[in-house]
Amino acid sequence: MMKRRRRQCGQICLLLTGILLISTGLSIFVFFDAIYEFILKGALQFSPTSKSYAAWKTNDPPLSMDIYIFNWTNPQEVMANSSVKPEFVEVGPYRFKEIKDKLNITWNENKTVSFMFKKTYYFDVERSVRQLNDSICTINAVPLTVSYKSKNFGFWSKKMISLGLSSISSVYVKKTAGEILFDGYEEPILSTLSNFPMLNVEDKFGIFYGKNGTVSKDGWFEMSYRPDESFGRMLSWNFRNQTDFYEGHCNDIRGSAGEFYPLNRKRDKLVLYSSELCKYAELEYDRDVVVKGVRGYRYIADNIFDNGTTRPENSCFCKGECIPSGMLNVSACRQDSPSFLSFPHFYSADPYYSNMVGGMKPDRDKHQFYIIIQPKSGIVMEISAKMQVNLLLQPVQHIRLYENVPKVYIPLFYFTQTVHLRDELAENLRMIQSMPDYANYLVIILCFLGLISVCWALCSFFCCKDSRQEKTIKIAKINGNTRQYEEVALNDK
Repeated sequence: MMKRRRRQCGQICLLLTGILLISTGLSIFVFFDAIYEFILKGALQFSPTSKSYAAWKTNDPPLSMDIYIFNWTNPQEVMANSSVKPEFVEVGPYRFKEIKDKLNITWNENKTVSFMFKKTYYFDVERSVRQLNDSICTINAVPLTVSYKSKNFGFWSKKMISLGLSSISSVYVKKTAGEILFDGYEEPILSTLSNFPMLNVEDKFGIFYGKNGTVSKDGWFEMSYRPDESFGRMLSWNFRNQTDFYEGHCNDIRGSAGEFYPLNRKRDKLVLYSSELCKYAELEYDRDVVVKGVRGYRYIADNIFDNGTTRPENSCFCKGECIPSGMLNVSACRQDSPSFLSFPHFYSADPYYSNMVGGMKPDRDKHQFYIIIQPKSGIVMEISAKMQVNLLLQPVQHIRLYENVPKVYIPLFYFTQTVHLRDELAENLRMIQSMPDYANYLVIILCFLGLISVCWALCSFFCCKDSRQEKTIKIAKINGNTRQYEEVALNDK
């Protein structure tokens, strides 16, 4: 009898185990999305002790940034005859290492974090194709800016400015690449103005002069780190949620801060805010790609400098005066200098710009701006950021230095910065990507084992029952007393 009870207990346990395995498998199948989201949010948690925070606070290893400068080859001919087309030759790349540190980090109660940037650049002598002692001829930005600011001044004010500029400045300069970029070069106008501290004017001019290793003048940024659709979103810049650089909704501060994106991305527009652009940018979904075995969505920025030609909603970026598509007027956020942004070699811009100067060779593969994102986690897999700075040279009435110059957008320089997916991160993303497949396999295995266990338990139960009945009948026939010996046989069991 004890043996029979042990057998029955084993059958019941096997049956319950099978039911438990099937139930677990079905539960995983039904609730997998919720479980998956919970695991992802836990893995991507943003806090002062998380790995994502350490990578966000300081980029390690440093980013590589390649800078190309345009050498103006015929400035004298252009100054002598305004109908002559300016010719340029791209020189570079000059490779730098860039480190971005977040400083003055403040954790706010509303699940946002505020911070400032400190940017440090190191010239990469070994990996740079060109050296900083290259001699480059380029537009002289200082008197050009002065004339641009004075274009709406009165006659006598312009005459005084004209006299000063004509005596101490020139339309173009020839300096080394190092002076043009970080070292700066002396310009008489700046030397004079820098003597007045209240004007806060640098004593030299260089594209990045006075910015290396200092806290960014871009100001304060505020980013949401709520684990929902607002994760990584830029909420304010310099304590405001709007700027006054453009018009209407074009002043909105919205989109990602550029480093984090919410989970479960769709194949729709990708919005980010850039202090370099002084505006938000909408990137369009291009196609699905695979990077190191990880599937991602590729977004391109071909239309972020559109003036309303293909995107009517972009017309408010014109700032009152629309120019052909492909160029963004950023003079309002660049101390009212005649600064305009485009893609390198005027890629994706109206032919108007490349036709007015020589030497431009726009190339999609070389000059396109794109971002690749792993859609489930929202992690950036690859970035190829490319931007060109141009200065507007144009006639200014009563300013002698610029009275007879052509109106042309002079390409000054452009930079490219590409961030590739690291092997360690690729391995983690492959795991995240494969979790649904692993879950499906687990469901199948659990349900299969559960069915086997249930079937085994049921078969064992019915087979044992039939065996007992058969043995009892045989005993009755042998002994001739069916009733008496049937009872004996059952008791023996």
